[in-house]
Amino acid sequence: MTSSSSLGLLHTHTPERDLSDIADIEQSPWFDAEWYMMQYPDVAVSGMSPAQHYFLLGEAWGRKAGPRFDAAYYLNNHQDVAKAGISPLLHFIRNGEKEGRWPVELRAHEREERLWQQTATSSALKALQGLLTHQDAWEASYAAWALGRWYAWQGEWQRCADVLSSRHQHREAKPATPAPWLLEVEALIQCGQLVNAWQRIQQLKIAYPDYSDTSLALSNLLAVQASTQERRMVTQADALTEQFRLQHINALFLKANLHPVGLRDPSQPLTLDNVMVESSATAGTAVVDDNSLVSIIVPVFNAEEHLATALRSLAKQTYTNLEVIVVDDASTDRSLAIARAFSQKDARFKVLSQPVNQGAYAARNRGLAASKGAFITVHDSDDWSHPQKTEAQVAGLLAQPEWKACFSDWVRCSTELMFNRWRIEAMDGWIYRNTSSFMFKREVFETLGFWDVVRVDADAEYFQRFTTVFGDKAFGTLQRGVPLAFGRSLPTSLSQAGPTHLVTQFKGVRFDYREAAAQWHASGEQPTDLYLSASPAIRPFPAPAANLPG
Repeated sequence: MTSSSSLGLLHTHTPERDLSDIADIEQSPWFDAEWYMMQYPDVAVSGMSPAQHYFLLGEAWGRKAGPRFDAAYYLNNHQDVAKAGISPLLHFIRNGEKEGRWPVELRAHEREERLWQQTATSSALKALQGLLTHQDAWEASYAAWALGRWYAWQGEWQRCADVLSSRHQHREAKPATPAPWLLEVEALIQCGQLVNAWQRIQQLKIAYPDYSDTSLALSNLLAVQASTQERRMVTQADALTEQFRLQHINALFLKANLHPVGLRDPSQPLTLDNVMVESSATAGTAVVDDNSLVSIIVPVFNAEEHLATALRSLAKQTYTNLEVIVVDDASTDRSLAIARAFSQKDARFKVLSQPVNQGAYAARNRGLAASKGAFITVHDSDDWSHPQKTEAQVAGLLAQPEWKACFSDWVRCSTELMFNRWRIEAMDGWIYRNTSSFMFKREVFETLGFWDVVRVDADAEYFQRFTTVFGDKAFGTLQRGVPLAFGRSLPTSLSQAGPTHLVTQFKGVRFDYREAAAQWHASGEQPTDLYLSASPAIRPFPAPAANLPG
């Protein structure tokens, strides 16, 4: 309890704003006043309350706020907070916890980092397995989460399910988000333990009733349940199952007041290539701003199998003031013919053809140079977009004039519409921010120029270049938790195989590329320093050989 003498000192000498900050610290569960006084006996004779002492003196001296918050660790791991010169504890209380930042270092964190760097995999696995029985619930539960994600990536689904089930014995499990539940459900479905998966889904719905991914988990469960039934022909039960799956998928769209999807051909199974929204629902329903043409760039290489799905979804956008620039990267299949067929039916579709194969980012740059839109975005040749995706993003940019760009969310799935993600992150799940949805104003292009011509990760580099120049408040994300695009997962993609796999973001091609790009960004003294032409004579920063085209 704060003494009357310390209260008098507090109000006499402390500015009003500091009083509010101190009150927030005092009321926060992350500040432990009794622990703080026991650790630092000088507080008792300081004439200040523990919270006042910590705020005015202790934090600057490197003292801990409690057993669960370490200011030095927080600042060291979050340079944006350190540069801002604000109280790390107050940042965590007001923002960091919601953003998924960690308040204290765990041994399981360091072991997990080594695991994904794949430098000492065996020892990291052994250490994490040892932490499963640690007396600290945070260490034990996080170790289970770390192992579960690793086993999932390795396809060891039973081990994944088993280790994640151990988290339920802890009253205070970390991370305290729905993502571990979702991964456990996925593992149980993969193992064919459908009753257990159903039970976990019901528990997930109770614990996190607003978690969007639960609907997709139910769709997956129904699909697998139907596939276990032996039959020689499509039955009425199959059709009913697919309608139930669509109901779960559409729950996300209807909750956001968006049009539901259905089957293009009711006689065919539910797949990514057989979804649509009724034409009557998409015919010019958006308010179109004549001064807001949207350029959608679609790079294409040997995508004949799925290209029509992507282009159909763009043709059906409710926001009709758009140009779709399809850039064929010297395909050897029917991709160019499919694209030209769309352009003959719809004047908004324009087709450009590369003389030789140069890669997706060179194709994007060709389209970018030809674009005329006030807003610019891209679309992969094998993905599907909800018809209201463009409308939602344009509306967001028009409503937020301080934004220079925006994103929307998506979900990865197989052609059979089984939802997944190669590595679930703690703060979201299968539904997360779609890098390819990045829609930016023309002034961004005029300031930053073109994408870097590499094999992978140039979209991430472009966004980091964007935030370096315009700041992290110059963009936003629309319709969070609603997948406005379905991204097709193909085992042959550059993100899923070989030296450019997404796992190399921890160590390897992607990590090295991002580090080199960050150094270039940091070296820029003015925006023009970070302008990149379509074909620079000299690279502005080195790129790993495996990430260079050719």
